[in-house]
Amino acid sequence: MSKIISICSEKGGVGKTTTTINTAGGLVQLGKKVLVIDLDQQQNASRTLGYIKDGKPTISELIYNEVADIKTDFSEIIRHSESGIDYIPSSPMLTNITSTMANDEESNYVIKRILSNAIFAEYDYIMLDCRTLLDLLASNAMNASDYVIIPVESGIYAYEGLDKMLNKVASINNSTNRNLRVLGILLNKQQRTNVSVSLADSIRGEYENITFRTVIPYCPAQTEKAIMNQKGSVFDKSSSLGQAYRELAEEIAERAN
Repeated sequence: MSKIISICSEKGGVGKTTTTINTAGGLVQLGKKVLVIDLDQQQNASRTLGYIKDGKPTISELIYNEVADIKTDFSEIIRHSESGIDYIPSSPMLTNITSTMANDEESNYVIKRILSNAIFAEYDYIMLDCRTLLDLLASNAMNASDYVIIPVESGIYAYEGLDKMLNKVASINNSTNRNLRVLGILLNKQQRTNVSVSLADSIRGEYENITFRTVIPYCPAQTEKAIMNQKGSVFDKSSSLGQAYRELAEEIAERAN
């Protein structure tokens, strides 16, 4: 069965999309079949994977059709990137999608019902790139997921965002998805400053069992290069950032078994 993983954080700028694209790419390089679903109306994951508006349904239409009980042609929804990652793109319609979802009798499980379609069973991993808001859409993603990855930037407000995310996962685990687990806290954009190192050590000390061994370094030039090339850094053999994400993909495959 597919392992479904939400990449979530209540705090912006922690690298959710970069983490999603690069870990997906790393898993592809391990021979896994991977689908990325872009759940952010900003469409950053979609653009990075090469999406150009094509008139076919996005995740927004998929959600609307599910709530309205309209039949969807699932053969049209999955796009294929040059890097080997399959994906379902986002659209600006996601901005107000929660009002649509709230009309559903089982509003917490709209995405879970979508992912129950047989077309998704062929994937080893399905990765949900969540937006920053911990709203009904984020809850839907986590209710459909087996695991959550929480990227944390080692800055002075790191704990604030982390605590909110861990509380959210705990709340969902205690109510609507008892199978949900934190796959790992990811120390992302790690710098060599005393503050950054100290905070990373503190997080690892407090959450040792759920913090990934792999640490992702802060490499803005390499990240910008990857965005320009519409490929993750993980596909660049000369990239130190890419090497870190390859190691993270191996750790994800090890943990999510």
